[in-house]
Amino acid sequence: MPKISSLVSILLISCVSEAIFAATWYVDCSVSVPGDGTSRESAFKTIQQGIDAASHGETVIVAPGTYVENIHFLYKNITLRSVNPLDSNIVASTIIDGSQSGSVVIFSGTENGTCTLSGFTIRNGEALAEGGGVCGQAGYLRYTHATIENNVITHNSAGSGGALAYCSGAIQNNIITGNSADMYGGGLYNCGGLINSNTITGNSAGYYGGGLYECNGTIQKNTITGNSAGHDGGGLYECNGTIQNNTITGNSARVYGGGLHECDGAIQNNTIAGNSAACGGGLDCCDGAIQNNAIMNNSADCAGGLFWCDGVIQNNTIAGNWAGRIGGGVAYCDGMIQGNRIVGNSAEEEGGGLRNCLGTIRNNSIAGNSARAGGGLYWCDGICDGIIENNTITGNSATLWGGGLYQCIGTIMNCIVWGNTAPTDPQLRESSIPMYSCIEGWIPDGVGNIFMNPQFIDPDGPDNDPATYEDNDYRLSPPSPCVDTGKNEDWMSQSLDLEGNPRVVGESVDMGAYEWLSSITGIEFLTTGNLQLTWSSRPEAAYTIWSCCDPSGKSTWTEETTILSGGELTIWTDPNPASVCKFYRIQSW
Repeated sequence: MPKISSLVSILLISCVSEAIFAATWYVDCSVSVPGDGTSRESAFKTIQQGIDAASHGETVIVAPGTYVENIHFLYKNITLRSVNPLDSNIVASTIIDGSQSGSVVIFSGTENGTCTLSGFTIRNGEALAEGGGVCGQAGYLRYTHATIENNVITHNSAGSGGALAYCSGAIQNNIITGNSADMYGGGLYNCGGLINSNTITGNSAGYYGGGLYECNGTIQKNTITGNSAGHDGGGLYECNGTIQNNTITGNSARVYGGGLHECDGAIQNNTIAGNSAACGGGLDCCDGAIQNNAIMNNSADCAGGLFWCDGVIQNNTIAGNWAGRIGGGVAYCDGMIQGNRIVGNSAEEEGGGLRNCLGTIRNNSIAGNSARAGGGLYWCDGICDGIIENNTITGNSATLWGGGLYQCIGTIMNCIVWGNTAPTDPQLRESSIPMYSCIEGWIPDGVGNIFMNPQFIDPDGPDNDPATYEDNDYRLSPPSPCVDTGKNEDWMSQSLDLEGNPRVVGESVDMGAYEWLSSITGIEFLTTGNLQLTWSSRPEAAYTIWSCCDPSGKSTWTEETTILSGGELTIWTDPNPASVCKFYRIQSW
């Protein structure tokens, strides 16, 4: 038994020793006579010598200098780095120059995430095929999974993938700039791993994907700006993974998709601004969920913001986009369009806000858009699949006809169409007769329609300028005739309004994009120990007060009482002393 114990101890010591004493090799191009690479003083003169000497798990450290060579990792999971990859001066002065003699860095395609390339300026590569700066494939369909981080990859060129190709490991914290591809992927081509926190700027492709082409992993927290494509996808082309939390600005394509083209994964929480193309300045043919993005100030001849995107378009700000002909904000997008702020877009001809969107258009604020015809919506008929419902359509303008809606011949319901302008038919032209809607100047016709002022809280905003739509408040104030006068539908029980409130509060849904809620304006502890609540209210309404001890769902809501409105303000005192913590909810009827 003691012998077995000794053997185990010896094996453990052997394993630990191997992990602790993994070799570090040194490279310094300034040495006059190359050594054996085991110390800084006896460094190798070339990077390839360091790679040749290293084994799996070992590290090669490269001193500042310019290394004119094309290096190959030779199937090894090693770390190749500069002396300090986090120091931008070190990165700038530790240069691997490919001398236009092929890819600067070549992987074998078998490396895993423990293999790392970090802290270099990689430049002047030229590959006839793929990967001018870094090529991650040495055999068919074998893509490296090495980690590529903290590098500057610049002024490289290739047939495809000017900077990187076939790299499916983590690509992070790099600056990828000024690279070019004759065909596809000026910056990155077929890189399928995590692409995180890079600056990808000023790259170009002759055909598709100025910045990125067919990169199907998660693309997040990158700055993708100033890239260009000779045909489609100035920023990104056919990148079908999740695209989130990126800044995608100032990219251009000659034909389709200045910012993104045919990217069918989730596109969320991005800023997509100032991009341009002939069609789809911001996004083109992106059929996944497009949500929580700022899509602003993009431009195109057709569809400044979004073009032919048929997935769910939800909770975005679509503002300030411009089209030389049709569809300033959104055009030919036939999926669900809901919960968006579509404001301040313009088209020289038709559909300042939306044009030819045939799906369901729901819970949107469509305000301040302009066109020659159909300032807000043009030819959004929904006649087959969807309807135009619970939208607030206000402040839009047309120089000829239909400031609000033009040729929208499907169902129009629960909408507010108010304050739109045009020489002829400022609110609606050649459109269906709405139902349960509030329409300015409406001659009584149709079921449930009204023509009284909707009483927006602050339609010209704190700056008192109705033309600055960003700060205008189109929520309903307590006297609004639009409260509780819409028509309930089955979808509403599981839906939210434009502010994230339950879609039906009270007996009936409100007209427009916002549901009116009573807001508690005052809480006072009385000398009796009771709690007194004050809230904004509507005359002639009734209110039910609910309470619970934990609103997270661990306790149920208890109905306290139902009282009649006290006018514009209602006061209620909890009859039970405030000896325990309580949460309150007020429901109007």
